[in-house]
Amino acid sequence: MEEKHTKGLTKGKKSVLKLGMTGIIVTCIIGTTCSFAFAKEVTVKIGDTEKVMSGRIYENVGDVLKDNGIELGDDYSVSVDTNTALYAVDNIEIKAKVSGNLLVDGETIAYQTDAETVGDLLEENNIELGDLDRVEPSKSTALKDVSQVKVVRVKVSELPSLQTVAYTTEKKDNPDLEVGKTKVVQVGVNGTTSQVERVLYEDSIEKKREVVSQAIVTEPIKEIIEVGTKATAVDATPAVAPTPAVATTPAATTTPAAATTPAVETPAVVETPAVETPVAETPSVDTTTTIPAGAVQTVLNCTAYTATGNATASGVMPTANHTVAAWSGLPLGTKIYIPSTGITYTVEDRGGAVTEGIVDIYMNTYNECIQFGRQNLEAYIIYQ
Repeated sequence: MEEKHTKGLTKGKKSVLKLGMTGIIVTCIIGTTCSFAFAKEVTVKIGDTEKVMSGRIYENVGDVLKDNGIELGDDYSVSVDTNTALYAVDNIEIKAKVSGNLLVDGETIAYQTDAETVGDLLEENNIELGDLDRVEPSKSTALKDVSQVKVVRVKVSELPSLQTVAYTTEKKDNPDLEVGKTKVVQVGVNGTTSQVERVLYEDSIEKKREVVSQAIVTEPIKEIIEVGTKATAVDATPAVAPTPAVATTPAATTTPAAATTPAVETPAVVETPAVETPVAETPSVDTTTTIPAGAVQTVLNCTAYTATGNATASGVMPTANHTVAAWSGLPLGTKIYIPSTGITYTVEDRGGAVTEGIVDIYMNTYNECIQFGRQNLEAYIIYQ
């Protein structure tokens, strides 16, 4: 009976042992199966190299890469968010960022980006191009091939303006005017034109300018100058008149001696001393064909006047080819050179009708004044 009970216990122990071993085997099988069921492989591309990596499906991409020995710095970019769970991705691309400088609107922006092209870089930095703006290099250029991108702002403006048209000078021979003298018979006046210029600016710097329209506002008036061609008269030395022959005096006839007349004593003639009459000194005529140094060129309206019997405003008597009356703005003693006369005059007088820009030249006779008339003449004022 006891032997029979011992056999029963032994048999029970064996059954429990079999169940335990079976449980361990089943657990291992289930664990292995679950391990395979919750893992995933992905393809990772780094540059031109591809490799397969695996990880748990709920593990994020960043951890999977780190578990596989890939540490990402700021110089690299990943095609997916590194916080994404592995089950949501199949391929991962890792590439180095490109860096360089972006020049725009006077600023230099250092960039480090995973943008593919220049156009992508502009879009990433919210930079828009105007109709005339350009970018160097072009938008389609791969960023990996360049280190600098420049945006050029282009502007075109049309600028109106007035321009001076210089008058021309015409010279005519005057046979009545002595050689070396000139006379301005028509004063030259500059003309004006209105024009519009188109100006091209790049980054506010002028690059090109061209005239797109032009119109005459006032025509220039040419200056006409008469040039003397008359030869200067040379005073000929008068011929010496022949000395008339002296007639021969006939021999005196002998006259009988006359009666002696008593001598009458004539009183001596008192000698009257000579009285010297003072002669007023006449200023020399200052003639020249050379423009004085430092003279100011102008055009004066010239008239003429003759003797009034009075002294000039400077206290001296007027002298032809020397004295002029001028406006109060020219001090007495001021010199005025008039090329057409070849004379440098002196301001010695004033006149009620002699206003600014007018001078009255003193002449010896009324007829000379009438013949001279009123002329606009080129002149040079020598201020003291």
